[in-house]
Amino acid sequence: CYYEYFSEEIRKLKAVLDNEINSGNLKSEDLKTTKKLRTWVNNTPLYLQLQWFDTIEQVEISTKLRSRRWNTEITSCDALYLEKIGLNQE
Repeated sequence: CYYEYFSEEIRKLKAVLDNEINSGNLKSEDLKTTKKLRTWVNNTPLYLQLQWFDTIEQVEISTKLRSRRWNTEITSCDALYLEKIGLNQE
């Protein structure tokens, strides 16, 4: 079942992120992105993680707060997530 497979991949992702954060080998900006991703993965249910990437390309938001917080471009955190689960290989 894809859900069980993906759940296992996310468990592996959490372990990898913890190891990278605790290794002390990340540059400051990479450490910040990795911590942000770890927090998001730990606090976001699997179904919402899947929904996060099922978005339209552009969203118009009227308030300053939301326009800063919500966009559909691939952020560095999104790119790291996709890379770690094997979907963003170049």
